[in-house]
Amino acid sequence: MKDKTVHKKRSHFITKDDIAGYLFVLPFLIGFVFLLAKPMLESIVYSFSEVLFGEGGMTVNPVGLENYSYALFSDADFFKKLISSVIEILWNIPVIMFFSMFMAILLNGEFVGRLFFRMLLFLPVIFAVPAFLENIEAAGMGGRMAEGRDSVAATSDTLQLLLTDLVNNFGLPSELVSKLQEYVSNIFDICWKSGIQIILFIIGLQAIPSYLYEVCELEGATKWETFWKITFPLLSPTILLCLIYTIIDLFNSPSNQVITIITANMGQRIHYACAQTWLYSLAVFAFVLIVYRLVAKRAIYLD
Repeated sequence: MKDKTVHKKRSHFITKDDIAGYLFVLPFLIGFVFLLAKPMLESIVYSFSEVLFGEGGMTVNPVGLENYSYALFSDADFFKKLISSVIEILWNIPVIMFFSMFMAILLNGEFVGRLFFRMLLFLPVIFAVPAFLENIEAAGMGGRMAEGRDSVAATSDTLQLLLTDLVNNFGLPSELVSKLQEYVSNIFDICWKSGIQIILFIIGLQAIPSYLYEVCELEGATKWETFWKITFPLLSPTILLCLIYTIIDLFNSPSNQVITIITANMGQRIHYACAQTWLYSLAVFAFVLIVYRLVAKRAIYLD
């Protein structure tokens, strides 16, 4: 009884791991309080109001749920773009996940120059930074990057024809064939969207104990069996993390149609843009929550 009492008392003390965790999230908390909290609260207020700009400055008139009602039931373009964005993201998620996992497995192997290739595949993450892209455009190199993208797409023509013949022989739906052709031609964009996921998958692969592979080799298991019995199940926590990151990244992509609509409304109808933003945020949150519920229960963690 005494030992239990001592254990309960000690459990209330802050450990070194607790301190490390607090220090890790402290920069985010400081940034949220001083940079994000006020704009978020203002956007919530604006979404329930009508914001007008005149000679006397900005006036905010409460209108209740009018902006949300208009976005959901009257603005057919917003709802249509939202649905099409979700469908497009559902197509893109498995492609990015498969590509990033496949490249991570290749880069995790032992071969000469693997550090160079890891760095090469992570470069798009650096290039995708908006400030970097703006400097590239200012330096007059935007056209060269576009030419590079076009040249990569042009080299995939032969592969597209081969893929079309191969898929047609299996009698797959024409919609699936066109999607596969689209992804082959847009391999440049897929690489740009897979840099972080590749790094996360490499970390997940390296966290799997090597003795499990040694046991599989002693038991005579094939590489295919080892992947499905050991690698894939133990990568499930990393798969969950990459899934959530990929979903949020795709929803926040500047090329997303809903983001384009919200940005266009931000100039003149800021109140309506705020309502669209919060509706979009709720849709993203619901999407992430559903995926998390479906995948988290199947994730396998090593003790």
